[in-house]
Amino acid sequence: MNNNIIRCTRCILPENYPDIDLDSRGVCRVCREFDARYLNIDWAAREKKLARMLDRYRGKGSSKYDCLVPYSGGKDSTYSLWLLKQKYGMNPLAFNVDNGFADAGAQIFIKKCTDRLGIDLYTYSPPGEFLNRVYAHAMHKTGEFCTACVVLIPTAIFRTADIHGIRLIAGGFSEMTEAPPPEYANMDRVRFWNIMKSGFSRKELEWDFFFPSWKRMFRIKYFNLPDYIKWELPEINATLSKELGFEKKVSDIRYDCLATPHSNFLFRRIAGFSKLEFLYANMVRAGYFDRQEALKILEEREPDGVPDGFFEFMNGIGCDRSILEQTEGRSTFDFSSRRRSIRKLAIRIRNILP
Repeated sequence: MNNNIIRCTRCILPENYPDIDLDSRGVCRVCREFDARYLNIDWAAREKKLARMLDRYRGKGSSKYDCLVPYSGGKDSTYSLWLLKQKYGMNPLAFNVDNGFADAGAQIFIKKCTDRLGIDLYTYSPPGEFLNRVYAHAMHKTGEFCTACVVLIPTAIFRTADIHGIRLIAGGFSEMTEAPPPEYANMDRVRFWNIMKSGFSRKELEWDFFFPSWKRMFRIKYFNLPDYIKWELPEINATLSKELGFEKKVSDIRYDCLATPHSNFLFRRIAGFSKLEFLYANMVRAGYFDRQEALKILEEREPDGVPDGFFEFMNGIGCDRSILEQTEGRSTFDFSSRRRSIRKLAIRIRNILP
């Protein structure tokens, strides 16, 4: 970690973060926007709205399940599952995607947790050889491989809900603590296809990467619980520890994917800052720990160069040791995507639907 870089005096975002706009106190634009967005929310009103929405789906329709919960084994998805079952009386299907990089301990906890809660678990794992081809192609074209999972996982979630006749998906993604900079979060299926089409036919990718837009828009509603409930991670961790034997700390993030150190390194290589930097900045801003603690954790987790095991990992997905030289200067932004205005309109319509 570079200790000489100028950072926001409130969070830890570095000076090369997009449009950081440090004010006279050294506080960044993102912190100021955070205050405007989150400090005056009426959480009681939002939770009432959540309860009404869940009432519309509980015990309704032809499916055995009231909703589907994407379940990685992390604190957010575990708490979402526990909350829906124990507090709101929903009958969820827990859905896990094994992308080939799943941490064994997280997978064991997933099974233990769903068994303890009496919740059905469905794990989807596409063939490793196929996924490695996708990862390697994405890596050669863009200098990173996470492109594949960014499209694979949501598609698998919607596909599974559709197969089981489930009309509600309840996620645990928290904009407050997880949101990446929008400049680096605009992967969509148009851009994904433009990246992949030189190596794959549409038919090869259809099932795992291209769920029909009209079904996503009008047949299945997706929402995130942290949009409706005040998401206090220390309290969440304490609840999960007591109820389900959850052993991770608040600062343990993205531990469930073994690819995280390599993904983080490649992101930093392209963007100039790391995923861990903006994630821990989010958590400092939300008050979960102070700035100095975040900097200490970042120093411990952020290697100065190539992370241990990187080239062995690359070899595992089919890339040789020259991959960094081959992909110098490449990124997903070399490929066109859907117009942002169309994406925003689609999200707005989806959020309006009951």
